[in-house]
Parts: sequence; C-alpha cells; structure tokens
Amino acid sequence: MRHPVLTILLAMSCATATSYAAEPLCDRSGSKTTPSPDGQWVASVQEEVCATSNGAAAGITVVIASAKDPERSRRVFIMPVPRSRDDWPRIRWQGSTAVELRVANLSEAPAPEPLFEDIHISLAFCNDNPADRANLVAWKAAVLQWQKDVSAWVERRKQNPEAAGARPPRPEEPVLAPGRCTD
Repeated sequence: MRHPVLTILLAMSCATATSYAAEPLCDRSGSKTTPSPDGQWVASVQEEVCATSNGAAAGITVVIASAKDPERSRRVFIMPVPRSRDDWPRIRWQGSTAVELRVANLSEAPAPEPLFEDIHISLAFCNDNPADRANLVAWKAAVLQWQKDVSAWVERRKQNPEAAGARPPRPEEPVLAPGRCTD
C-alpha cells in the first residue's frame, strides 16, 4: 500500500536532472548536510513541497551530491513528511562509499536507490521493530475498510434506517512506540 503523497513524489523523482532543476513550483526547506568521511560527497536531507495538478505534494528527500561538482547529484530517497522533524532521516556515512539512511521505526519509508555512482545506500529503522510496523500497516488498512463500511452503512440508512443496523465501529489505533533515532 503506497502513500498518495509518496506516489506523487516518486513520480516526480523520475524526472531528469534538467527538468528537476527547472521546476519553478517547488519550495525546499533548509537542508541538513552531512559530508562523507573523505569529503568527496555531501548527503542533504530537506523537505520539498511542490505544486501539482491536484494541489500540492510534500516529502522529505535525501540528495547525494559531489562536493566538487554539484551537477553530479541525485535524489536517492523520498518519504512522506513525518509528524516531527525529529523523525526526518538521519545520515550515517559508513565509509567513503557507503551511507545508511536511518529513520524512525514507524516511518513510511520505502527502500532508497541502492546505488549512486559508487556509493551504496541502505535503509535502517531506529529501534527496529517489524511487528510494530506491521501493526501500523494493518491498522491503516482496517481504517480504509472501515471508511468503506461506513459509507455503505450510510447508504443503507438512507434506504431503510431500521434495517441498516449499527454503525460499524472504528478500528482502535494501536499504541506503539515511535522508535525515534537518538543519534
């Protein structure tokens, strides 16, 4: 199940570098930059908000760029905007050619591009708890089904209020630790 904003932003990421540079309708936050150990590359994390034909789309992106040639850059990761800046990806260089993107356990984070130039890119969840992530995904799916069920119930009530029965109960949101990154 893909997040709608993520889908829009992923489609935007397929644009060529030339069209990316020409996008006049995007607003980018200040970025948090982390240089590679050898100083050859810089990884930047920032929020992007772009106008689309349907309104606006927002996401948190990670861009890797050459420290000497900014034209050698690529967006390697994009995720929906989390509730807090504390849950933005954190960059951890594991050497000059390997970088780990660390995100909060409950982040809706797709896999990054695995390779850019000679840099290997990986994703890690802080306080990793796959069961909590699965519970969150299941709850979100249950809420979508509940919305459909309530819509059908409303239609039944319009036709015959006595036969419609009780309103479907809303799924209870699980209480899960956010698993924030602390480093």
